Amino acid sequence: MKQIRTFFNYLKNDRNYHTGDFHKLLYVRKESVDILVLSPEQLKFLIHNTGFENTLTKAEKRVKDIFVFGCTTGLRFSDIFLLTNKNFETQNCHWYVKVKSKKTKSHTIIKLPDYAVKIYKDYKSRGSKAPLFAPISLFNFNKNLKKIGEKASFTAPIELSRERLGKACQTTNSAGKSTQRFCDKMSSHMMRRTAITTMLILGMPEHLVRNVSGHSANSSSFYRYVHFAQAYVDKEMQKVHSKLEQYGNETLGV
Repeated sequence: MKQIRTFFNYLKNDRNYHTGDFHKLLYVRKESVDILVLSPEQLKFLIHNTGFENTLTKAEKRVKDIFVFGCTTGLRFSDIFLLTNKNFETQNCHWYVKVKSKKTKSHTIIKLPDYAVKIYKDYKSRGSKAPLFAPISLFNFNKNLKKIGEKASFTAPIELSRERLGKACQTTNSAGKSTQRFCDKMSSHMMRRTAITTMLILGMPEHLVRNVSGHSANSSSFYRYVHFAQAYVDKEMQKVHSKLEQYGNETLGV
């Protein structure tokens, strides 16, 4: 629709064709979908719980490691599978991953925590040009990720909604149910979204998060993450407020 409007504006304004103004009635159908991400607590569970990891199959463990790496670095699914040993380097005893985005062509340097370095070393290839992670189809990746979420007990019911033309409406699954389990909605998209929101939730300044994620200063999609992170902060803040409002019934525990 946007391209059609531009085309008819060109015909009218630049080529002097009298096409009328009907094209002004055309509009772009905008749709906003809820952002679904892991909480910092859920992410820490996947990173550190060795008992849970022992319940996973070899294929599921591989997907879990890739997922955790993506949730830490904020790299896109396509960029993760292009990583080779050349993308990793050490500076002053710290490990970094250097990436040029396949989608935006932007360069990013990300410092790695110890658990991400361990993942790199576990999957480190022998050759410098061989991919770090062997290719896996998006279908199989998401299928295993849902199984991982179920084993991790990420099964809380959730209600998702979409905003169409400014009006909110609930989404349903193939069975027509509006309430779904969290694990059933886990996918590769959650890696990048989790990384960005986790950085924001834990207090990293917005301009630095944009630098890591490769978003521009005026990116409208980035501010959806900011809004989500603020909602998380508001929820936690409400817990503090509720304790402050309870006077005489129970102690604050301080």
